[in-house]
Amino acid sequence: MDDRINWLSVPADPTEYEQVADSLHSLFVTARNLAPDRNATGCTRHPNGPIDTEAPEGWGRCLFCNSNRRIGHPGVKAAPEIQRSMWAIPEPPYSHRALTGTMKKLNEAVMELGLRSPDRDFEHVADLAHSAFFIARELSRPRSRSGCPRHTGAPIDSDAPGGPQCLFCLGRQRHALQGEPKVNIRPSRPVPSIRRPRIWPARPADDA
Repeated sequence: MDDRINWLSVPADPTEYEQVADSLHSLFVTARNLAPDRNATGCTRHPNGPIDTEAPEGWGRCLFCNSNRRIGHPGVKAAPEIQRSMWAIPEPPYSHRALTGTMKKLNEAVMELGLRSPDRDFEHVADLAHSAFFIARELSRPRSRSGCPRHTGAPIDSDAPGGPQCLFCLGRQRHALQGEPKVNIRPSRPVPSIRRPRIWPARPADDA
């Protein structure tokens, strides 16, 4: 993979990164299987639940728990400490230089890996493998007219102010302008007691 990446021209056609991304994904799967398991949500109650892609800063990633917080469910507490749940995602811009730099770190981490290495070393290799795969995958996407370095193949909004822009980035900007959603906790009301009618025992019939 190193030779294949180094022989690519800069800039290369997105189709030239497709085989690189496929090979790096296979490498990541192998490294992930050697590392301890991680769940997508980081939630102990819903480890395999859906992910909240619009979670405000400081909240967890579990869609079930965040939905309950948004509607003011009194049984949901404040957001716990966010657990490390997903494999590493590098920061943009995603370029050939970023890919070669990540591959260099990955090779160095693999050379230091042994059968008796601790779990954190296997996690580190899996994180680097995922980062390299992520960069190659983004480079394999068709280039969009928006020129967005974060979402290279994202759809564009042709009617955006100032000209066509990345639709994903526009959504994040609008979300930031709206601010974090307010969570209104509904006060719990005491359950009214129900008075049951008292049933008196039947009086015996008078003797004739």
